[in-house]
Amino acid sequence: MTDIQIPPMMEKKIHALTETKYYPSTSEAIKDAFETLFATKPTLKIISAIHLYTNNEVSVSKAAEIAGVSIEEFKETLASRDMKRKIYPDERIDENVRMILKHTTN
Repeated sequence: MTDIQIPPMMEKKIHALTETKYYPSTSEAIKDAFETLFATKPTLKIISAIHLYTNNEVSVSKAAEIAGVSIEEFKETLASRDMKRKIYPDERIDENVRMILKHTTN
């Protein structure tokens, strides 16, 4: 994760929350702040999910989960933005097909 700069007064407020044991750590306070941000601005979840998906950091199903929508809704979101889905071959599928063919021909 990148180093972030927090304005001094914000840092004092976060410190107060950890000193009073409202949050066990600064990380927990920041995590809660971002969860609240994403909950109040669902568009940010979709933007994040699309970015992670288009950079091959998550699968389409994980991106849909991040966006808080079904897989079909996420696919529709990609299509509405003229984004093509990336489909990569899965070597395990090829192996499974070979095994099925082997068993059906015997």
